[in-house]
Amino acid sequence: MENIITLPRLALSMGILLYLLCIWLGCPQLEDKAYFLAMLVMGVFAIAAHRQAADARFAGLCRLVLLLASGLLLVGVWNMPLALTYECLVVAAWFACMYGAALWPSRACAS
Repeated sequence: MENIITLPRLALSMGILLYLLCIWLGCPQLEDKAYFLAMLVMGVFAIAAHRQAADARFAGLCRLVLLLASGLLLVGVWNMPLALTYECLVVAAWFACMYGAALWPSRACAS
């Protein structure tokens, strides 16, 4: 059993914590928090599905969903009444989560 904390695991966990902390403190309404949580889940799911995709058309759809999630995140952050530091932290934390999800070790590759 492996207990080593790797860079992707650290990036994913710290990115999620920072993302949720910034959203929780910055968004006054529950709908805003749910919107940004959905963008995080949509991005991580698109990356996880892309890693398992065997079909080129499905991989293209995953890339489109990831592009849509990043665009919706940027539009949402742009329209939020937050300080610039919070906005930059939210975007940086989201991309750290995507980096960690993309480089997470796959069980299928280890076998």
